[in-house]
Amino acid sequence: MADKSEAPTSHRLQEAREQGQVVRSQELITAAVLVMSAFLLRGPGGSLAQAFKQMLTNSLVELPRTELSIEWLRNTAFKFGAQILPSFGLILVGLLLTGVVLTLGQTQFLWAGKKIGFDFKRVNPLEGFKRLFSTHGLIELLRSLLKLGWVSWVAYSFVRANFTALLELTQTDLVTAVGRFVELCISLTLRVGSMYLVLAVADYAYQRWDLYKNLRMSKEEIKEENKRSEGDPMLKSRVRSMQRQMARGRMMSNVPKATVVITNPTHLAVAIEYQEGMPAPRLLAKGPYRVAQRIVKIARENQIPVIQNIPLARAIYKNIEIGQEISPDLYLAMAEVLAYVYKLRGKVPAGSGGSAAPLKLAGNNQ
Repeated sequence: MADKSEAPTSHRLQEAREQGQVVRSQELITAAVLVMSAFLLRGPGGSLAQAFKQMLTNSLVELPRTELSIEWLRNTAFKFGAQILPSFGLILVGLLLTGVVLTLGQTQFLWAGKKIGFDFKRVNPLEGFKRLFSTHGLIELLRSLLKLGWVSWVAYSFVRANFTALLELTQTDLVTAVGRFVELCISLTLRVGSMYLVLAVADYAYQRWDLYKNLRMSKEEIKEENKRSEGDPMLKSRVRSMQRQMARGRMMSNVPKATVVITNPTHLAVAIEYQEGMPAPRLLAKGPYRVAQRIVKIARENQIPVIQNIPLARAIYKNIEIGQEISPDLYLAMAEVLAYVYKLRGKVPAGSGGSAAPLKLAGNNQ
């Protein structure tokens, strides 16, 4: 098995995210909901407690002298519901928003479509048994026992510290006892939630460490990923080779249109086209060694003059790209070569006055 000692790449993390593998702690959501519920009960929950007190008072006062009926029960339920529903709904919405915000904050608005669907492994008893007694399962069991022990100790400490206050509730009237009991419950919820929040932060850090540990990669996996993202080097090399061959083939097809081929004499070859009316000679093809030999061969097959001029061949090969016109600094040397070519063909270049003097190319100030 390969040693997975390398940190996961961004591509690996993105793939895991698409499969629903993100850092998410349910304990963090539970702790936040507990703390938020304590604050909501002290806020909107105050009117809720007041409504309960009013219901108890009215029931104790009116019940002995009221004839029980369906209509009386219905009216009492509607009246009580109108008093508690706004506060109760506000508390529910606050708790729901807390859970949603924390979930979206941890998952960063993840929609894991690949996780949707039926997976037999999730309901397979054998797979569940394996997960239960695996190393991960034992770690989860220890974490659960630790959380249970922590919460139980916090609750026990609170109850022990307020045991006298709880006993005193039996000596007060019902409405006062209910109010004080609710306040003690809210304080206990806030205490447990705050302590549980510490565990939740540690759990989130553990979930993050565990996820990144499981996503670690070997050096071979990183190499394979680079090949997939950047392309196989051998394939890319072959594609570039084919592209060069195609470009070379197109270049060679233009050689028969050349006016002259200038060589170095065997290391370099450039094919030049110049027709009357053109502003300047144009480079049709160039190449070293075997390409140069091929250019010369095609030129001779098409009866195109091949002239040796080492400085000019080097200058054109180095400074002029295929399809470009000859630069002005090479006009004089190029005109001498073209004049010689016209002389070989028994033609008199325009503007030469019947002699073999250098051609006057358009734009030549020399």
